[in-house]
Amino acid sequence: MGILNSMFAKWKHPQQGERNNPDIQVIANPSSTTPQPLAQPSSAVQRYTELEASLTRSPQAFSTKSINSPINTVGLKKFGKRLFWTGVLLGIPAGIIYVVNLPYPAIRQPISKSAPLLLLPSNMTIEANFKKGQATIEESRQLIESPTSAADLDRGELKLKEGKTALDAIPAWYVADWADYSRGYWGYWQFSPSGLQAARIKAGQLEAKVFQEKNAQIALTDAEKTVELAKVQLQQSNSPTDKRMAVQNWQAAIDRLSQIPPQTLAGRKAQQLVNTSTRDLKALAGLNIGNEKVVYLIGGAEEFAKKAAEAGRNPPHSSDRWIEIASMWQESIQRLEKITSEDPVGYTEAQKRLAEYRANLSEVKVRLKNEQESVQALDLANQKLTNLWASLPNNGKDLNRNQMIASFMAINNDLEKIQNGTTVYLKAQELKLQVQQQLKLLRQEK
Repeated sequence: MGILNSMFAKWKHPQQGERNNPDIQVIANPSSTTPQPLAQPSSAVQRYTELEASLTRSPQAFSTKSINSPINTVGLKKFGKRLFWTGVLLGIPAGIIYVVNLPYPAIRQPISKSAPLLLLPSNMTIEANFKKGQATIEESRQLIESPTSAADLDRGELKLKEGKTALDAIPAWYVADWADYSRGYWGYWQFSPSGLQAARIKAGQLEAKVFQEKNAQIALTDAEKTVELAKVQLQQSNSPTDKRMAVQNWQAAIDRLSQIPPQTLAGRKAQQLVNTSTRDLKALAGLNIGNEKVVYLIGGAEEFAKKAAEAGRNPPHSSDRWIEIASMWQESIQRLEKITSEDPVGYTEAQKRLAEYRANLSEVKVRLKNEQESVQALDLANQKLTNLWASLPNNGKDLNRNQMIASFMAINNDLEKIQNGTTVYLKAQELKLQVQQQLKLLRQEK
């Protein structure tokens, strides 16, 4: 009870010092009304209850002001000095280590003999580049030597470039003086000049492998395009010559596919493409491509036929030219006649071409005969005309006109035998016109 009474008395009558303290302000609650005088409590319990109720109704009656203490500038100055000297003490050794690790043998060689530990940062950099180069080159080796797709080759080439860059970061002077610079670290470094040389040799071999793979891929792409174009050409062509040209292009593409190195990724794909392309070619071309002799004979016959057709263009030609053309057609026919019925498909194709080539040869022989006969007829007419002019008498009265008319008519008949389309046809027409004029004059005088 005594404690409660003292608390109540302290709340009712605060100390004089607290009232007069300038740092403590009493904040009046504007919402609260002037407290009514409390009734005299009858007991200590009632006074405690009234005190608790009054505290609950009224907010805190006062608050304290904060007192700003002055800034301690002396401590900041001491901290700045300590920070400065710490930077100096750390910067000087770091600068020394930076200088001795510069890539200058004149600086590094004395340090490597007296204090090799100072070269630890640069040695660690060399070691890191060596390990990175070895790891990336090994990864690229697995991708390049055993690729499953073109993406593996691209990834392997990228890793190979990264590995070469890491190895190239190791300077040549370091390799030359490696025994001096690595003094004291023999048991800790994986780097060695022989290991670096082996890694660079392996990188060069992988570069050659990538180059070979790229060339093989280009050859494969070109051959695939040729096969597709030949297939379309064979399906759309109607003439035997066009079909044969498509077959030859297709076969040439298959030959190029066979020449791609089989150890490359493109070479393995090319071997599969050779089998499928050969099967498709046999099915579409209707020609037994497996019989190389038949293919060779038909191809050779077509070459001679092509040359003969080109030589026979733009007639007329001389007898010698027609003889040469006839010999080329004859050579084509002889090659086709060597194809026997043992190869049904090739034999059928050869018989079709034989019919065409023999017809062309017959036409050439007819033209050759016409040329030879026309030349002989013109020569005979010229000879008769020369003899006729030589037999004319000096005196016109002694001229036998009937005999002259008969001679000119014989010459005219010889000129009539000269065929159109021969080399002597135009000349024969001019001579024929002269003979007919002479006949006309003789008949008028008669």
